[in-house]
Amino acid sequence: MHMLKVRKLVVALAIVLPVGAFAAETPYTPAGCVADLDDMDAFIRANDAGAADALADHGAAIEQALAKARQEAAQAPDMKTCGKLLHGYSRAWRPGHIAVAPTPGNESKDAPQAAKAEAKPATDPRAPRFQVLGKNTILFVIPTFNDAYAATMKKLVAEHRAELESHKNWIIDVRDNGGGSDSTYAPLMGFLLDGDLRGFRTEYLVTPANLKAQEAICASTSIKAHCDKQMAPVLEKMRAAAPGSFVRTEEARVEVEKIKLEAKRPARVALLTDRDCGSSCEQFVLEARTSYRVKVVGRPTYGAIDVSNMRPHLLPSGRAQLWYATTRTTRLPDMRIDAIGVAPDILLPKPADEAGRAAEIKQVQRWLEGGSL
Repeated sequence: MHMLKVRKLVVALAIVLPVGAFAAETPYTPAGCVADLDDMDAFIRANDAGAADALADHGAAIEQALAKARQEAAQAPDMKTCGKLLHGYSRAWRPGHIAVAPTPGNESKDAPQAAKAEAKPATDPRAPRFQVLGKNTILFVIPTFNDAYAATMKKLVAEHRAELESHKNWIIDVRDNGGGSDSTYAPLMGFLLDGDLRGFRTEYLVTPANLKAQEAICASTSIKAHCDKQMAPVLEKMRAAAPGSFVRTEEARVEVEKIKLEAKRPARVALLTDRDCGSSCEQFVLEARTSYRVKVVGRPTYGAIDVSNMRPHLLPSGRAQLWYATTRTTRLPDMRIDAIGVAPDILLPKPADEAGRAAEIKQVQRWLEGGSL
């Protein structure tokens, strides 16, 4: 359920969760639902990195949502009903990087049998894809930055290095990319940037539960050794800090990272974005757009990045778990992105259908090659 960002030490859940996948047939008493709600509420207030700011910003709305959720929980007839209201209450805190999902074995089994029996596609639709569009233009389609695809992306870049170096126009399509790991997009950065990368640091909220969660997270990643190395100084500081405080590895709010630049880089790059580009996808957009050769085209992104490093907390019933944020960015409070998103440099209207989505690629290609949008 997690997604890892190694460079910025961010582990972030994709913005889409199976929140409607609770099994209705699983017994779940109203008393159990109320107990889960109360535990969840107390845990968020004590451990979520964005809780204090959310209470200061819209605390009255959160309290109203809690009162409503308590009334509904006292009458919840099954797990599906309770799971839906628990997730709904979590979103009273913020629209992303917080959620409630079923634990393994408590998911819905209502999927149509035909869908279950469908053969797997010949190619993985979530894997990154490369295509030459013309003499001067190439296309990357990157549906996810999940760290499971980091090796695939690295291989893709290596296999197509000649085309990458010889084509001056790039389109990088990150529409529908719900997030993942900077280890996945790292092979692209040497082609995109102009020099050192300046960015904001990550602060970790210190609580006993959060320390325990950070100590365990690397074991569930596909890059454990690198994760362990990156997390070691964070854990050292957390163990020495007072509960309730925030720590970061360096005092300066802004860090400067050395990036090894490619000798041959594209002249013009268009990042195609939409409202489903969230979490680490937004981090990619923020980093790539620091290059004067990169333009963001499309719609604003989702707006779920200011607090992240999501970890699971098992609720008392054992049938549901809260995913909550354990870190915040030093970009706050000056440059908020949550609930706002990253605005594109060039706004395009939302396509009406799949044909319209495909046409956007051609539209952007025409623009990169000297035509108009």
